Amino acid sequence: MCGIYGTSGNKIDTRNPAITQAALATLSKRGPDDNGSIVFPHCILAQTRLSIIDLTTGDQPMRDNTRDMAITFNGEIYNYRELKADLVKRGYKFSTTSDTEVILKAYQEYGEECPKYFNGMFAFAIWDNENQKLFVARDRFGVKPFYYAYDSDGNIIWGSEIKAIFATGKIKGVVDHEAIDNYMHLLYIPPYKTVYKNIFVLPAAHTGTFTQGTLELSRYWSMPYAPIKISEKDAIEQVRSLLDRATERRMVADVEVGMFLSGGVDSSVIAHLAQKHSSKQLKSFSAGFEGYINELPYAREAAKIIKTDHHELQMKVDLADTLQKVCTYFDEPFADSSSIPQFLIAEFAAKDVKVVLSGDGGDEMFLGYGWYWKQYIIGGFERIRRLLKRKNIRQLFGFDALHDHVNYMAHINRFERYLLWKNKKYADAPIQQYFNNSEGLPPIQQIDMFDHHMFLPGDNLTKVDRCSMMASLEVRSPFLDYELAEFVFNLPLEYKTDLLGGKLILKKAYLDIFGDKFLNRRKQGFSAPVLEWLKRDDFRKLMYSLFIDNDAEIYTFLNKWYVQKMIKRFYEKNDPYHNYRLWVLLCLELWHRSHKQHFLNIK
Repeated sequence: MCGIYGTSGNKIDTRNPAITQAALATLSKRGPDDNGSIVFPHCILAQTRLSIIDLTTGDQPMRDNTRDMAITFNGEIYNYRELKADLVKRGYKFSTTSDTEVILKAYQEYGEECPKYFNGMFAFAIWDNENQKLFVARDRFGVKPFYYAYDSDGNIIWGSEIKAIFATGKIKGVVDHEAIDNYMHLLYIPPYKTVYKNIFVLPAAHTGTFTQGTLELSRYWSMPYAPIKISEKDAIEQVRSLLDRATERRMVADVEVGMFLSGGVDSSVIAHLAQKHSSKQLKSFSAGFEGYINELPYAREAAKIIKTDHHELQMKVDLADTLQKVCTYFDEPFADSSSIPQFLIAEFAAKDVKVVLSGDGGDEMFLGYGWYWKQYIIGGFERIRRLLKRKNIRQLFGFDALHDHVNYMAHINRFERYLLWKNKKYADAPIQQYFNNSEGLPPIQQIDMFDHHMFLPGDNLTKVDRCSMMASLEVRSPFLDYELAEFVFNLPLEYKTDLLGGKLILKKAYLDIFGDKFLNRRKQGFSAPVLEWLKRDDFRKLMYSLFIDNDAEIYTFLNKWYVQKMIKRFYEKNDPYHNYRLWVLLCLELWHRSHKQHFLNIK
């Protein structure tokens, strides 16, 4: 795992290494083991490294051993051994045992189609000096980040995090208030944009080529919709086979691999498979909130079944201070409260291992969220009711299902955002809803596609990447194996969810290991107890200090009177209604305060 940075263009400064070092310094947590750079006349590639595979010869950035090109790469290619064997047969000669060199050779063999051959999580940039061309790519689900911007000379600057771009001193951020409205709606910035108008994100499953002053993007993968006719028994066997292989691939490392174990279905199944493929007892890590919702007993039970070397963290920290650290590290506003436990468990695990496996992606793949069941239960009735009421035939086929889901996800609703904004034109900023022609899919598949393209990369994967990188820990997610995902997405709906809940086929696949009582208990999740936290004295003092006793930074664009009304209603009238809305505004304020030095405009 690494942090990558680079710049390319006709007017780059190749004589000032201090710029590159400043950028790399911001990425030190992503790669504390080493750093380096390669300078070409029209491109600089740089990298910080967390050494996982090929500890001795895998230094990066890496020059090719035969061609005039080099790569800077963040991530892991899990099928690199198979690819390497095939490339050797095709006549390519390797100088290292790393997956990085496999990418270089695959690019030479397959050109810009090479990402189609990679099973992994990745963001990389290849400079082809022979053709004066920059080629970049990002993995299918957007596990690893890639941001870029253009300076005043038309050069492109990119990095694993936005802070690396700012560190060059060549870019100031132009805040996008529509993106902030999206954030207040979703808790996160949509993954197809950033909070800045002049800083961009390479979308998941995309490549880019920079030759004439602009990064030209191309999509290389989309989730296929091709319903499978298969018996449930055969489907269960295929799920077991695919997930087993995905986990085995993610156990490959030259350092010890551990496991996040929450005690839920997803992490327990992955821990079972990981222990199966480990030559020694696997270290597993769990965390709980003392006095609040606590899954430590379930994690302990799962660890006993799997026989892992289990480690527990009871989270007793200065929560307000931890929240400020997280908001400062994140380059964009982010209000998923589980970021705090995610960071603390990553920090805890990093004391013993460099790599952990997780159950992330299981809910999206196997329809584990409550909103899928809601749509399954009421979807048909609701569509008929709307058809009769509005006489709109489109709604009979579920075209409103996704719209309703997006509205359902509003943490600060449209009317409240209208009251919050000083400039009403930003209220209810549009959110891209349709992906891969998903408007033609059945309602639940529409919502699932939205979650794959929005919620998963924008919320879950952003949270896991940033929080783990704060602790210099690599996290691998077997559920995000694209071969598994394509198969499960196209299984019959009734294999995945019904009136009783989701993940049906996953639970049946491992019923013999964990038993019905363990697998079918009520889902709790890893969210923090926001209501209880905000009632604490330290959070009350923080809220009043930021928003009541002083003028908050966000008062430059949000209405002070309405924010203070929400706070006083919560604390003075003991009304819990606004609790998560206040959390969203608190995270926004903490982000704004810690990043305003990078803003070109602050109003």
